[in-house]
Amino acid sequence: MNFLHRFSQLPTHEQIVYSLMAKLAAIAFVLGVVWVLLGFNDQSSARENPWQASVLPKVEDVAGLYAVVSENSRWFSEVPKQAPVEDPAKALEGKPESMRLTGLVTKGDIRYALFVPVLPSLSASGKPAVQQLKVGDKLVGDWEITGIAANQVDIRQGEEARTLRMYQPKK
Repeated sequence: MNFLHRFSQLPTHEQIVYSLMAKLAAIAFVLGVVWVLLGFNDQSSARENPWQASVLPKVEDVAGLYAVVSENSRWFSEVPKQAPVEDPAKALEGKPESMRLTGLVTKGDIRYALFVPVLPSLSASGKPAVQQLKVGDKLVGDWEITGIAANQVDIRQGEEARTLRMYQPKK
C-alpha cells in the first residue's frame, strides 16, 4: 500500500488537518529560506564584530610568581582545629531543664505531672520515656515536686524554688 492510498482511507477531517499541517510546514520553510537570503538573520557581519585578540602583559618576575603559587596549596587546605564541643547532655545533667513538662493528669484525688527528657539520650537509662510524678517525688537530682496546679508544677531544691509552666509564653 502506498502513501496516497493510505491517506485516502483516513476520515475526511483527518485528511484536512494533515494537509493543512503539511502546507504550513512548507510555507514556514520557504519563508525561512527567503528570510536568510534577504540578509535578515541574527548574526552580525564580520565587519561589526568588536572582537580583539587577547594581549597578555609580559611577566617580569617569573620565579617570584612561581614561588607564590607553589608555596600555598590551592587544593588541600587543612581545616583549623576547633574547640571541642561540649556535650549538651552533660550541661543539662541534674537540672530541671533536662525534663519537659508535657502533661498534667488527675487520677481520683491525686494529681500527676508528666515529664519527658529534653534529649533522647537522657532516657536511655532504662526508665520509661514519659515519667509520671506526684507531689513528693524527685524530678531530677535533688529537685523535689512540691506542688501541682492546673497548668504548672512547683519544684524545690534546698532553698531554691522554681515553677515549671505547662504553656511557656513566647519571648
